[in-house]
Amino acid sequence: MPTFDKDQVPLFAREGLFRQKLNQLRNTGNLNQSAKPQPQADAQSRFRELEQGSYLSNVQSSTYTGKGDQQEAERIALLDSVTELYNRNTVMRILRDELKRTKRYKHSLGLLVIKVDEMAKVSKSFGQNTVDSVLKGTANFIMGKVRDVDIPARYDTDTFLVICPETDPKGVSVLAERIRAKIMLERVSDVGQNWHVTVSQGIAGYPGNAQKADELVEAAVNAAKKASESGGNQTVTASIEAEA
Repeated sequence: MPTFDKDQVPLFAREGLFRQKLNQLRNTGNLNQSAKPQPQADAQSRFRELEQGSYLSNVQSSTYTGKGDQQEAERIALLDSVTELYNRNTVMRILRDELKRTKRYKHSLGLLVIKVDEMAKVSKSFGQNTVDSVLKGTANFIMGKVRDVDIPARYDTDTFLVICPETDPKGVSVLAERIRAKIMLERVSDVGQNWHVTVSQGIAGYPGNAQKADELVEAAVNAAKKASESGGNQTVTASIEAEA
């Protein structure tokens, strides 16, 4: 019986799995829904093998025995409770795994950090319920704009992170501009008023900005902070340090 190196699973199957699982968790609360048919005959076996080595399936070995308890455990372990995107711990695990594969095959990997402008003011004036509603609406907007292979998550209080596999910073900037230009026109919440937001975004990429996952995220986060401190509603790409 042939075996497959999970690192060699093609892009549509590998990152598509993370997005597929995210959609399943958001829509059904569990990881056990059947996968949609894939264009290659061996795609299902590749999915199964990938899952066997993936932390995405680890929550199914939980001590919870009831079906409802297991579904809730899966959601808690993997998703942010407000936005229902992957949480910080989950996306950092994915990023470390993807970075290993990227290095192995000498590909590019891009990160997009999206910081919602002036959320502290919204919180102070309108309260946490409004903040949560705005963030949930922003998350849904991001889900609708990123590619199927991109992996979105909530990284911090008002900050989202999108892993863009096999994409350099120039490619990420195309996605960033699509998000920045359109989100200000989109009603992301109607709690209290019709909320529209702007975003400050930061872009970083491997190998130009960092070699480690934490350092890559830090570069993108700092670029987003620079965009915010410069007035918001703009995107900054992290500078590439000259090699010694």
